[in-house]
Amino acid sequence: MPLKHLRRLERLHFLRDKRGAAAVEFAFVAMPFLALCGSVFQVAFQIWATQNFDRALQNAVRTIFTGQFQIANAGQTDAATLLAALKTTMCGPATASIVNVFNCQAVKIDVATSSTFAGATASTPINATTGTWNTSFGTNYACAKPGTIVIVTAAVQFPTFFNLMGLNTRKFSSGTGAGSSLLTSTAVFRTEPYQIVGTSPC
Repeated sequence: MPLKHLRRLERLHFLRDKRGAAAVEFAFVAMPFLALCGSVFQVAFQIWATQNFDRALQNAVRTIFTGQFQIANAGQTDAATLLAALKTTMCGPATASIVNVFNCQAVKIDVATSSTFAGATASTPINATTGTWNTSFGTNYACAKPGTIVIVTAAVQFPTFFNLMGLNTRKFSSGTGAGSSLLTSTAVFRTEPYQIVGTSPC
């Protein structure tokens, strides 16, 4: 058989040979598919964690709403001690923590008051310039008297497992937990006209 016919047959055989085509096609499809699956998992898990975080905070602020927390801590003026007590109300004691999908012991809480709902402003947990915690966040506690408007803001770092498909869930770019997302929850309410026994708890 002439040489040119042999070469033509070789080319035809090469064109018909589809061994490995499935592997090549899978390589093209796998990365976008896995990125999409990872993004769905990250968003779904973070939504679940946010709902869990909101519920935990609501359970804690209910004690401020009714005045129970203020009365139980009457005479205490140290903000750090009061915030730690509020976090214990939210998370349970260190020896018997309430089960959550976030690190409850790392939660930071700010408690502020306002004269009007229109003027109520939530604290900002992150410094956008430095990409880490605001140094003042988690250090403020304002005692709420009966009928006071209260703003409670809680925040905690949350791990980012997948950051593909342009999710941009990472909020911390520096410091401890760089690359983490942020869970935040805010409650704004007016305390009940709870009954004060003796001197004011504030």
